[in-house]
Amino acid sequence: MTIEQNAEGCLLGLACGDALGRPLEFNSAAEIESKHGDVTEMLGHGTHGQPPGTITDDTEMALCIAESLADRRGFDPDDVASRFVEWLESRPFDIGLMTRDSLSRIREGASWDEAGVDVWESRPEGSNAGNGSVMRCAPYAIAFRHFDAELTQVSQLSSAITHADPRCRWGCVILNRTLANLIRNERDPLGTALTNTSSAPEELRTALTQVQDVITGDHDAARFEAQLSTSGYVVDSLQAGLYYGLTAESAESAIFQAVNSGGDTDTVGAIAGAVAGARFGAPSIPNRWTKEIEESDRLKRLAQRLLTIRMPIPGKRYTTMDDGTIVFRERTIEGPAYISAGEFQEATIGHRPHPAPHRTIRTAYHELTPATAAMLDWERRAYAVHSDRCSTYAAPVVDLDEESDPSGPSLVPLPQYSFVDAFDDLPEQDQQRIKRDGQAAADAFVQAYAAFAGIRHSITEGETETVGIERMDPIAGATRVLVGAFADAGEALLRRNEIGGYDSPADIEAAYDVSVAEEMIAAHPSVVYDVAEIFPQLTSGTGAILDYITHLRLPQEQLPVRDTSPEDQLAELCDTAHTMVGELHVMYESLRRVAVRHPEIQHEKWQANTALSGVDE
Repeated sequence: MTIEQNAEGCLLGLACGDALGRPLEFNSAAEIESKHGDVTEMLGHGTHGQPPGTITDDTEMALCIAESLADRRGFDPDDVASRFVEWLESRPFDIGLMTRDSLSRIREGASWDEAGVDVWESRPEGSNAGNGSVMRCAPYAIAFRHFDAELTQVSQLSSAITHADPRCRWGCVILNRTLANLIRNERDPLGTALTNTSSAPEELRTALTQVQDVITGDHDAARFEAQLSTSGYVVDSLQAGLYYGLTAESAESAIFQAVNSGGDTDTVGAIAGAVAGARFGAPSIPNRWTKEIEESDRLKRLAQRLLTIRMPIPGKRYTTMDDGTIVFRERTIEGPAYISAGEFQEATIGHRPHPAPHRTIRTAYHELTPATAAMLDWERRAYAVHSDRCSTYAAPVVDLDEESDPSGPSLVPLPQYSFVDAFDDLPEQDQQRIKRDGQAAADAFVQAYAAFAGIRHSITEGETETVGIERMDPIAGATRVLVGAFADAGEALLRRNEIGGYDSPADIEAAYDVSVAEEMIAAHPSVVYDVAEIFPQLTSGTGAILDYITHLRLPQEQLPVRDTSPEDQLAELCDTAHTMVGELHVMYESLRRVAVRHPEIQHEKWQANTALSGVDE
């Protein structure tokens, strides 16, 4: 399943489990069986007396969270709390006691981070750890799926608006981590979610570790299922919901089992449905259920919006990075581009000593624009790597000869600007980097083409004797492929199409004006796709030529007819062929950096176009 299908499945599964379980709430498994048999269809009336397919507070509050995240482009706890209060004022037919009390206090003027704590502290054990926050928290797992630290933080903060008990807050954390792992198609979703949870209440960790033991085969499933409780206690609801969601053979089966087990059927069904929906994807949710739920299309749209937003870090104007430095308030979702750490140093420091960037920023962190915050984050990382303070963010240097090259540049991840819609919206620094990368790709293209022309010019049929080596016919086939491929690449990258391919290196350099490349890529980023589609042909042809040239042999009797010996001529051809391959790798890397930084470029499409190129990402 794709991430998009998993995200939609998560929210649709939550709603289906909620709506299927709504009319059965507070009934035991035996009562459900005696009244309805196996419940596999949406029922009307029953508990709360609503029509078939009606959702409850579980989905309604999840919608509040999802729409706040999407509209505010991140987690804004004040906005979430105000949406909860607005929902309270709509007089919902189903609302938990702790939720009602907390939201009533917020409506009366209490702050979002005080109301839930006050209600929790005022209640005795046994009535202070309900499942009202775990049932609604799934949207955070979609939005923060790539950032475990932020997901942990917002899960706890959002829970505390109404449910401040550590079992509730950590229950949201572990459930959301599990959902995020499922959405990303990670293996062992619950096992990974339970790591680094030593601060969580032991009762909660023990209960959910038991579910993991069933999944791994270390605990008997039948015996475990027989002792499951489906009460409204957060530990019971999470244990049951995760068990059904992670062990069932389909999303439909998970929701069916959870709902027909009785107890708090809407919430256990919602948890199991969110888990199974994220696990099996939206196509696994029965259409006969989603058609009954009025909010289905709205949930699908929200799932897609949650996949695209950036994440301000709430209640925190800095982030402590792995090397111990404190930087910047905002991060972006998608993966990194890579640029040389020295590039920042050379541009801003020169020969004079310069303190780390994060020590000289005078702008208050909360006043930074998202783009500036992302750029400053990269500058700090670049400084850390360049000054040998840490190598946490260094990426492998592209190595064409499979040998270590300690002189190569350190590469530092740069956050992608997924929150801008056009090239002109990027920070000036990044616009210039994209243009420089475009020109670097054009330079590499011209050098590779010139190397090709140098090889082809020396091995034409009429000059075989002059060169003094035995010509191999396969070279002609490889060069014919490259003639068309280079012309197509030039047309895409530089808007020039040179037909023929037999020009001298000097003629090739004169024919292509690389200065137009930066404007071309900035104005028409789709050219990156065009060259990516051509690149497999280029690499295949150049690889063939390199292979053939390395196997060329001198004739047994060959008299030199030029000042340069045949051996030297052959060595020169081999060097030219290596240069050609190396320049193509440079062109590929430059275009890849454009692809992952340019807001109009989808990195996934670039990867798909270059999957057959033989070049490692």
